[in-house]
Amino acid sequence: MSFFDKNLAMLRTASEVLADKLQAHYDEHGDQTQVDSVYVEPSRSGPPTLRYSDGERDFFLHSPYDPLREAAQWAESAIEKSSDGNFTVIFGMGLGYGVLEILRRIPQDERVLIYEPNWQLFYLAMCHTDLSEIMTRSNTTVSCDHNIQNAMFNYMNLFELAAFKGVRMISNPAFDKLPDSYLFDRLADKIRYEMTAVGGNVQTLMVMGEMQQMNIMLNFPQLLDNPPFRHLIDRFKGKPVVIVSAGPSLEKNMHLLNQMQDRAVIIAVDTAVKILMANKITPHIVVTGDPQEANAKHLRNVDLPGTFLIAEPQSPISSVRDWTGPRFMCSFHDNIMRWVDRVIGDRGRVLVWGSVAVMAYDIAVKIGGDPIIFIGQDLSFPEGRTYARGTYFETEQKKDMTVAQLQREGTLLIDMVDIFGQPIKTNRQMYSYYNFLLNRFKAPEVRERTLINATEGGILQSDEIRPMPLAEVMEQYMTEHFDVLAMLHEAHASGNDIDYGTLMHELDGLLAHFRLAIENCRKGVTAVERTLKALEKDDDSVSAKKEVVEQYNRLVALRKEVFIHPEMSKMVEMSNQAGIYAFAQGVRSTPLPEEGVTNEYIKSACYHYHTLYQTTKEAAANLLPLFEAARDAARDRMLATSSRALELVAN
Repeated sequence: MSFFDKNLAMLRTASEVLADKLQAHYDEHGDQTQVDSVYVEPSRSGPPTLRYSDGERDFFLHSPYDPLREAAQWAESAIEKSSDGNFTVIFGMGLGYGVLEILRRIPQDERVLIYEPNWQLFYLAMCHTDLSEIMTRSNTTVSCDHNIQNAMFNYMNLFELAAFKGVRMISNPAFDKLPDSYLFDRLADKIRYEMTAVGGNVQTLMVMGEMQQMNIMLNFPQLLDNPPFRHLIDRFKGKPVVIVSAGPSLEKNMHLLNQMQDRAVIIAVDTAVKILMANKITPHIVVTGDPQEANAKHLRNVDLPGTFLIAEPQSPISSVRDWTGPRFMCSFHDNIMRWVDRVIGDRGRVLVWGSVAVMAYDIAVKIGGDPIIFIGQDLSFPEGRTYARGTYFETEQKKDMTVAQLQREGTLLIDMVDIFGQPIKTNRQMYSYYNFLLNRFKAPEVRERTLINATEGGILQSDEIRPMPLAEVMEQYMTEHFDVLAMLHEAHASGNDIDYGTLMHELDGLLAHFRLAIENCRKGVTAVERTLKALEKDDDSVSAKKEVVEQYNRLVALRKEVFIHPEMSKMVEMSNQAGIYAFAQGVRSTPLPEEGVTNEYIKSACYHYHTLYQTTKEAAANLLPLFEAARDAARDRMLATSSRALELVAN
């Protein structure tokens, strides 16, 4: 088997898209020895090397004499000079020699992003090097994309808050000479920028994890009783879809929405609902997915019996339970929803990235919208305002929703240029959503579709989305009439096909693992106490030392027993981000002494393990009744289904 075939088979498990791209290139070109100005040449020691020659510059990317030896020496030096951290970003790959040597010198559980923006250079490595160690290493991703936001998305997919200690960035001076090397600096800057926010958001992210999971389980009956969003996929193929957000520019053109009720699907984000109602506008669909209780206020006392709600179960329970119209349930396919999608069937996956507007856009894409039109999507603060008039922030909380107030509160603002070429302010969150959407506009699934920004203000602009006043959009693209609500009701009538026998079996198994984890955590706490007592009694005798070691080994071994079930473990860890973070930080702050394990080291470890076992026990104990309630809900519906089936047979 060739290097390429072997590498491709492993790559396919990680990235079908990149694998297909490389396969197509291989089918046409085979094992190449040249890509643009980069040539594969034999080194004097045997292994191939790379040479760059464009007529003006000529240099080697690897040693022409012994590239393997050079790679080992470079890796040793690069790690020594790098900052401390447990997330490594490597800029440039070449034939992979240096990357392989770096990986051999860092801990196996360290997360690694390898950024090679030129996929054709990566192709050369696929053809001429055995990349098994890279392809099979866990928590390791190769990103081949000129789009920095794509590369950053790969970075954030690897990022784990509880385990994060710091990031080290490693570059090779030879690769810094390549034409694409400016992208290394851009990605490095973006990583540094995002990481400055991590410290301030630690507590928020920890609380959010527990909140998300609690909401999902409290909304579990809604998952059983309402149809999945997947029934809507491609239901409106080729139909105009308007996404309504709550930016200040919404006031310019929302009055036109009532004129397109039978010519476009109108999707409103939850923040915009009360603004629309105040102006006697009824959207066809409302989307919600933010777990924070404050977000529920956008939908509190909203009575829209004819409007469909598309909700992700991490939404506050009141937002879903109190909705007066029909509902569809979707899935962000993370946390508990991975388990839900597996045991009751895919709810219909929706992409979200910090903003319900991103969720609404992905829904518009998945239902087949063409064109997809944005209004109220300023992603900035025109005229110094943050929202259109009428949000609950302004009408109920009486908050000052202006840029001046943000500045008084110390919010970091970013200078941008709006669609009219005028200076405008935005904040870090809006700027992140802006970049994310621009990236999504390049996705293959919308390449043949028309994307329109009819906000008539703000900063949303790129080659992929055209600016156009909403009145012109109506005239040009909304010429056909169709019954939106009838099509929604037809999809809703498809119902919810759940195998309750399988669900009950899965819930019983999961509940058993929760109870076992709680018991093992109790044993862990006891093991901590016994280890500390053994330390107190240590008189330097052989028997006393043996007792300390035995108790400590038991203490450490119990951690594996607590987290033995993968799905249950992920749920507990997500609910216990604070405890996991404290444990991880504690362990890192207690390095193993040069002389080996000492009593003082064991004593410190005991306190860290006590934190882990105690907080994990509490997290599992908090989740247990939620899953017991889910089982009760599933049992009730299974019995009701059986009763209806018997009635049908009897009749």
